[in-house]
Amino acid sequence: MKKVACVIYPNFSLYEIVDLTSSLVLQYGIKVDYIAANKENILSEDGLICQATKTFDEVELNEYSCIVLPGMSDFTSALKDELLIQFLKQLKGKSIVIAAISSAPILLAKAGLLEDITFTGGIWQNFFGYFDFLSKENFMPKTIHQDKNIITAIGFAHQEFAKKVLATLGLCDDIEIVEKTSEELIFNMSDEEFAEFKACFEQS
Repeated sequence: MKKVACVIYPNFSLYEIVDLTSSLVLQYGIKVDYIAANKENILSEDGLICQATKTFDEVELNEYSCIVLPGMSDFTSALKDELLIQFLKQLKGKSIVIAAISSAPILLAKAGLLEDITFTGGIWQNFFGYFDFLSKENFMPKTIHQDKNIITAIGFAHQEFAKKVLATLGLCDDIEIVEKTSEELIFNMSDEEFAEFKACFEQS
């Protein structure tokens, strides 16, 4: 198979993707490129200094089988990164597997990739209605979900996420993964928390 690209941005979560990336490289010998808008230092959510190996304008999409997007503890910077959103828009209509975990599906939505796709993720219900590009009707309260070539998952399902992506890429058997659906997977901020979020987001 072709290479895999993992997009990195400020506050990205390492633990949500390391099961997948380590398996790709160490078990299957797949090249993983880490891509971003530029090659400046990027801090992960736990403070590790990282650097992209390629910028978006250096990426030839036909060289890749899969694009991976980790979640973020704070997605404000990534969501307002126009170079990132424009890069993601290029994926629309392509057969590349797109795998987004935790809060990362909100980036796919901003890029218009979830308009007719059902999805899950670690997304506060308060965001539906606040972000006009985010469809509540398409949201599925599940730990992991696949619709066409797009795989989404909640953050704590990172092992299941890795297995689903590897199976979809044909690297391992498509073992049955329990896709739990539960009202407990619907999360809401308090009015005070949401007001604080909006104030910070709009001022940034």
